[in-house]
Amino acid sequence: MTTVTETSEGDVTEGGKRSRGLLIAGGVGAVVLVGGGIAGAVMLGSNGGDRPDSVLPENAAAYVQIDMDPSVGTKIAAVRFFQGLDPEVEERLSEGDWREWVWEQIEAEGDVPSNVTFAEDIEPWLGDRAGMAMLPSGEGEEPAVAVALQVKDGDAALAFLDEQMASSADEVGYYLEGDYVVFSQAETLDAVRSAAESGTLADNDSYTSDMSDLGDAGIVAMWADLAQADDISASSLNPSLAMAEEELGLEGEQPEVTGRMAATLRLTPDAIEMHGISRGVEGVAVPATDGTPLITELPADTAVALSVENGAEMVQAAWDHYSETYGEELQQAADEAEAAGFVLPDDLKAVLGDSMVLSAGPGIVDAAMNISGTDPSVPALPVAYRATTDTARVQELLNSNGMGAGVLVSRDDEGTLTLGSDQAYVDALAEGGGDTLGDSSLFTSTVADADEAQMVLYVDVAPFEQYYLPQVTDENARTSLEKLGAIGISSVVEDSGDGRFTMRVVADEE
Repeated sequence: MTTVTETSEGDVTEGGKRSRGLLIAGGVGAVVLVGGGIAGAVMLGSNGGDRPDSVLPENAAAYVQIDMDPSVGTKIAAVRFFQGLDPEVEERLSEGDWREWVWEQIEAEGDVPSNVTFAEDIEPWLGDRAGMAMLPSGEGEEPAVAVALQVKDGDAALAFLDEQMASSADEVGYYLEGDYVVFSQAETLDAVRSAAESGTLADNDSYTSDMSDLGDAGIVAMWADLAQADDISASSLNPSLAMAEEELGLEGEQPEVTGRMAATLRLTPDAIEMHGISRGVEGVAVPATDGTPLITELPADTAVALSVENGAEMVQAAWDHYSETYGEELQQAADEAEAAGFVLPDDLKAVLGDSMVLSAGPGIVDAAMNISGTDPSVPALPVAYRATTDTARVQELLNSNGMGAGVLVSRDDEGTLTLGSDQAYVDALAEGGGDTLGDSSLFTSTVADADEAQMVLYVDVAPFEQYYLPQVTDENARTSLEKLGAIGISSVVEDSGDGRFTMRVVADEE
């Protein structure tokens, strides 16, 4: 029977141990949304309307939403990346007959109750969107969870849920609000409803501003108020984590957490992108990037690259910031480093410099496989460290640790040091010439904000395909992996302390 109760006053403050797992599985899984995973969630549903944030409480500490009806192009892109796409399936999806196809995939996995069919039991009432919010319940109390599921026929939805969830009525409740069925633990349902009537997440100025800055919410989006989320201890979610908190020293007073973050998962015909932003996060002051990052000057056929910009300034800023809270620990680390011949934080600043990049050339796998098991010398591999820094201090560190001349090849070109074990590769990086990553369309489409980012990771998959693809026996998985071109991660911290990060998985250029 549907749990429908009169509204009560007050915030969500009821404690106790509640069945969050049952709530999520019952409220979302019972309508067969979870069964198909993300790919299924992308493609189930067909209508528009308000988003779940319009019916969930304004004081949410964390929120996640799924849009189950993106564009047809996004649906096709999802299948291309996750499973491969044959012409027949592409035609069905393009013509809009994709929900039946997804249901068939879910049925094939055996995740559908035998007495439930999509056409008769789900399709008549299922909407396009779902959202879940975590709500603080007070210090030491288990947070409440509320799930909002969009419906296009509220009466039909309630009738189905009443039948399917009758055995869980004492643990999970739900009510109809506009175009959504809202679920929560039975103990917190009244408080959730009352809080939402006082104000919804869509009324929260910080939330709406952050989501606007995030841009396209994609197929999955999330948002968190970090200060509120920090008040929710891991042990309140799972008592077994209390010991881990104690062992990690997290049970006592910790530095104050501030700010908010938002993130989204987007798909296009050519890429999967996870993009996120942070707002109002106080902490280490990270300097903005200026000049040309060394990573953009690497050869266009570079296989792997990892770069850090303004690393020296970041190390000093972090050292100064954490000295206020962890002064004794940092001093102990500095003393131990000194005993080993290092000076902290100065030597770490020298290693990272103003711009630093680690790279591997396209022949790295072949070179590594040809390493002799009997030759004790350092093998000539197309890998290198390159940094604009205090080159004399870095050379001094290498020499004092037995890694100087005769072991590694080095070049100092007007304050930029290049180190490696392969003379030809070191010279090629130092002297340049030819196309660079900055000229490469694959690199620029894979790595967002490469000229501004403080950190970049880039992997060109092509040099590794011949080694891992033959090991993949599943035809669909291999089809998806064959489409993979490159992976890129970048992060940017702005002068104000706000920031953004992007991870992209890009398809082969065809």
